[in-house]
Amino acid sequence: MKRRSIPMILALFLAMSLFPVSAMAATAPTEADLKTAPIISNLEIHDDAEGFVWLEVTVQTSANVRNAIDYFENHELGYNQAGYIGQIDLQYSIDGGEWQESAIAPSPNYDHDDEWNGIFETHYLDELHVDSQVRARARYSGADADGNPRCSDWSNVLTLNEKADFTAHDWAKAELAEAAALGLIPDSLKDADLTGPITRAEFAAVSVKVYESLTGTKATPAATNPFTDTKDLEVLKAYNVGVTNGIGAATFEPNTLLNREQAATMLTRVYKKVAISGWTLETDGDYSAQFKAMFKQPPAFADDANISGWAKDSVYFMAANSIINGVGDNKFAPRATTSAEQAAGYAQATREAALLIATRMVKNLG
Repeated sequence: MKRRSIPMILALFLAMSLFPVSAMAATAPTEADLKTAPIISNLEIHDDAEGFVWLEVTVQTSANVRNAIDYFENHELGYNQAGYIGQIDLQYSIDGGEWQESAIAPSPNYDHDDEWNGIFETHYLDELHVDSQVRARARYSGADADGNPRCSDWSNVLTLNEKADFTAHDWAKAELAEAAALGLIPDSLKDADLTGPITRAEFAAVSVKVYESLTGTKATPAATNPFTDTKDLEVLKAYNVGVTNGIGAATFEPNTLLNREQAATMLTRVYKKVAISGWTLETDGDYSAQFKAMFKQPPAFADDANISGWAKDSVYFMAANSIINGVGDNKFAPRATTSAEQAAGYAQATREAALLIATRMVKNLG
């Protein structure tokens, strides 16, 4: 797209004669509009029978940016006074290499109602293979009123075929690789020792990843922070989704370690939010019968008496769907019940176990 230079009077005449009133309704964009980044999702690698390989990514353009584009396209004066947005650039890294950049265009295999929303693809990439690890992000590019290059902020980053070297037990690594491929490992755990116990804040981040995977939508943090002891964005997302409301008045206790029945309960709330229309944490009791009808109650665990009453339905829901299993001798090990068990870390959920149950949940219930 080139910057246009049409005299003002002619520009007004053309704008009024060639464009309908609805097209003229777009308002002049602000600097904040022009910095707004796209949202990208569902990064994929594609190849054809001839061996050509390329990237495809789903792009969502927000209403304020679409308004800016409409303004530039439908107001001749827009090019002279503000510039334009001309294309979407994709920046990608292959197998840990340097960032590279490519313009992306709507995929010819996708029926676009809007050329700024939907599935976009790169040109063929010689260094790309179907099993390459890829990181990608996008932005809008164009020019200002003087023809100088102008770009938006970069979008969120997506990772595909992540090849992580986990600090974890060998028995967990295969499922952890699945967790990475499904995008279930939050940033806070990507370089962590996964054999260690998981905190409430870390598990909130895992719960958010499960919610996003099951719904295909991005969680957003609560606009107002209800907690005085944390500003963690993932905690605020979990609160906004409705999978946790903290420990007490205005506290979340982000660094408190999680036990197995608490993990079962938080992930079950994620499923309720996704599967039961109208469910909220506050109205959970109103949906008890509906939830119990959604699974077959398995035989009781030998330590059933140690499972807290508020957690029992969640524990048995997880067991019924082979998401959280027992620990042997038909025991679930829901929580520590003695000071000796507390000192020994009995029933504490580990980071690797949390990621494994998250993976099973997405696979078994997604």
